[in-house]
Amino acid sequence: AREAFRKKLKELGFFELQKSVFIYPFPSREEIDFVVEFFEIRNFVHYAEITSLSNESKFKLHFGLY
Repeated sequence: AREAFRKKLKELGFFELQKSVFIYPFPSREEIDFVVEFFEIRNFVHYAEITSLSNESKFKLHFGLY
């Protein structure tokens, strides 16, 4: 389920910051919840919304936000 979840996040456009940490520039709680329920992995997934990130410009460029 972990690999399928990671693959789906990448398909949805998430950026893999670390092996098990993905980022996306917009709130995506509903999408994550849907995929988490589909794969039945609620106990293994944590969702957070952050307001700042070091090297932010690198990620803005990746997501085409400049």
